[in-house]
Amino acid sequence: MKRSILILFLLNIVFSQTKQISQISISSKKNGISINILSDIALDKSQVTGWYNDTNSWYYMTIHNATGDAIALEKTRIEYPISNIEIVNTGESIQIGFKMKLPVEDFEFYFDDSSSRLLVALRFPLSNVLASIEAERPNRSNKKNVDDNRSKSWIKGLYFTGSSIVGVGLLKRNNQKGWEIPVGFSLILIAYCYEQFIIYKAK
Repeated sequence: MKRSILILFLLNIVFSQTKQISQISISSKKNGISINILSDIALDKSQVTGWYNDTNSWYYMTIHNATGDAIALEKTRIEYPISNIEIVNTGESIQIGFKMKLPVEDFEFYFDDSSSRLLVALRFPLSNVLASIEAERPNRSNKKNVDDNRSKSWIKGLYFTGSSIVGVGLLKRNNQKGWEIPVGFSLILIAYCYEQFIIYKAK
């Protein structure tokens, strides 16, 4: 009986220890945000709660029986769509707030006991994810246009160079056989084949 009481007493001490939140890191993804929270002692699932407030666009999480250096944690490097971090120590818990520029549709907690790390995954609505992907398409289109323009300039250069070399060959006397005409026509042929069978086929 005494042994059981001692074990329960020791377990109570372990679980009642105040955890120290030492670091927060943020990583932006296409479909959401990953937030890594590092503590000196592994957090328990029962300690952590979270919610998103639609009215003020803040995502809050409370870690019970934990504390942290508010000034240091608020200096965490932020990434879009997070615009601000707010840390509040209440004595019994620490509340971490993230000001969001995009709404949070869902969130999950992943606990890594081996590294005393908590991963918070915030997910955006599908409509926002699709809009973000759509916004990237013009950039790819612009890049393709630039590549097409470069190819056209290169082909024009071949046509011009080939024609010029052929012209030089034609200006020579008939009894002088030079390399200009065959080389010039070869360049023109290369430009034509590249334009007709490579560029247009790629399109």
